Amino acid sequence: MSSSGEGAAPRWRLELLGGAALQGVAAGGAEAVRLPLDLRPAALLALLTLEGPQPRARLASLLWPASPETTARNNLRQLLRRLRQAAGEELVEDVEGRLRLSPQVAVDAAELELHATAGRYADVARQEGELLWGLDYDALPELGDWVHAQREHLRGVRAGALEQEAARLERAGALHPALEWNARLLELAPAQEAAHRRSMRLHAALGDRAAALRAFDRCRLALQRELDLEPSEETRALARDIERGRAGRSDPGAPAAAPAAPRAALLPTAILRPPVLAGRARVWAQLNAAWEARQSVFLYGEPGSGKTRLLTEFLASRGEDTLLVPGRPGDALVPYSTSVRLWRKLLARRPGAALPSWARRELAQLVPELSEEVPSRGGETDKARLFESLVELMRHTADGLGAIVTDDLQYIDTSSMETAGYLLARQAEGMELPRFMTGIRSHELAPEMEAQVQRLVDAGLAVRLHVEPLTAEEVVEMVRGLGPAFGDADALAPLLTRHTGGNPLFVVETLKSLMESGELSARLPERLPLSSRVEPVLSRRLKRLSLPALQLARLVAVAKDDFSPELAEEVLGVAPLDVAGYWQELLDGQFMRERWFTHDLLYEAVLREMPAPVRRWFHRRVAEALEARALPPSRIAPHWHEAGEVERAH
Repeated sequence: MSSSGEGAAPRWRLELLGGAALQGVAAGGAEAVRLPLDLRPAALLALLTLEGPQPRARLASLLWPASPETTARNNLRQLLRRLRQAAGEELVEDVEGRLRLSPQVAVDAAELELHATAGRYADVARQEGELLWGLDYDALPELGDWVHAQREHLRGVRAGALEQEAARLERAGALHPALEWNARLLELAPAQEAAHRRSMRLHAALGDRAAALRAFDRCRLALQRELDLEPSEETRALARDIERGRAGRSDPGAPAAAPAAPRAALLPTAILRPPVLAGRARVWAQLNAAWEARQSVFLYGEPGSGKTRLLTEFLASRGEDTLLVPGRPGDALVPYSTSVRLWRKLLARRPGAALPSWARRELAQLVPELSEEVPSRGGETDKARLFESLVELMRHTADGLGAIVTDDLQYIDTSSMETAGYLLARQAEGMELPRFMTGIRSHELAPEMEAQVQRLVDAGLAVRLHVEPLTAEEVVEMVRGLGPAFGDADALAPLLTRHTGGNPLFVVETLKSLMESGELSARLPERLPLSSRVEPVLSRRLKRLSLPALQLARLVAVAKDDFSPELAEEVLGVAPLDVAGYWQELLDGQFMRERWFTHDLLYEAVLREMPAPVRRWFHRRVAEALEARALPPSRIAPHWHEAGEVERAH
């Protein structure tokens, strides 16, 4: 990182956090000026600040990747000239053929690191704002990757400073200030499990057991949302101790414990992470068989089916070192984006890896920090060399690594899938490589990706496994495993199965809603609740349907027992064969079973997602169709009533 401490005090201040601008007094001027910076000038100055002096060739390549080298270099000269004219002096100097930021420029991002290094954590906390906030580098993929990595780095610097101060205050017994600093840390890094544990400890030490358990619930939700993981055993053990009253004051001056909350408000720790992997014996055995055969795994399941937990529990049982590289929305738009994240994690795992120079050059096409020179950019003919360079990367960095876990495979790009296929083929030739374990949301993988999976399965390099919904008997097993707080599992399980379709997440969230409302200890309600955590999952599923299939599902929800293919033809105005096609889409997507929804939650989600005018229109059309069939008025009246035509309901 460059320094601005040479010679006289800097005349210019470069803001990179929360935007991009230069502030100072231009040469020959008397008044301070502020010069906003657009995409490329901001990136150039950020590169020189955060990476120090750089070769012109690399800067030109990153800033104008689609231009010929001579054009890119000329563009760089023009950019430097515009900066010089705006400031009236050189803001960027050429020293022995490398560009560096002038000592006359102070930079907020550089100061952030200096404050953190010196332990001035309050100064770190004051410097807020994302690096180059508001500037979009999507059109410059390599530069965009660099900006993303630096944002993560500076976020880590801030998080480290907040962590150090929160820990210091906790050790000093300053519990309320420690909570405040810890809360700021969790805003910045919501998936930092150690910070969640500190929050639990501090609340417990202040005598607020209910707040401590809510902190555990926030931890679980944050880990699920951010990483699709569950809390570690250390965190779960702390929650159990708090629930049992074993974790208390950490210093003599802490206030006495508050009165315990009513039992209905306290969720047993077991419900936050069900202890029994009910109904998973078969797929667990399949995972074991694939592991012993050194096959990779594609594990399919609906959101909430427990596929991520199943993979993590299985790998934990093997005691293997693993690397998690989740797919991200948007990866499919950028070739090799998922792979590049894996490569960077591997390099971070073995930072001193002595890659062959040719492999380093090839990988530098996609990971520019590997080389200060401009990497050569080839076409499709260079793919074989790129893949072989990846083999070298694996040889030098993946030793001792048991598995690479990629969750949400439906997001990854096809080029990354190709690299995985190439590595699996080399594994079949006898190369020692980590196994690839992947989780995939059912029915969400693009057809071309499904074809690649099938080719790997057909070649015997991988297996395709499915996490199926729980049966009623397996729901009984799951509820029993939660303990006596949840009452008669045999009586409750049939209702839960019909309501949730045997989705473990839906079962857990329904039980939580019942317990929080106090309904679990009383007589069960006729309609089980729709949890706020389940609703968005079902909403995303419905958005996957084509509009005609969604309209057909809406008609089923409105017509109920009166639904028939003939009614669909009449109300929707479609041909019989089209109705059959849309119905097959609902069956294939596991929205329907026989003539009704696979579970009540889907039915309720369809009703909730239906705009009121559309729902009234469906009821009106159904009422008209049933009247034409001369059905009893008692069958027709509810539809007129729901259509808002009360006079026709009588």
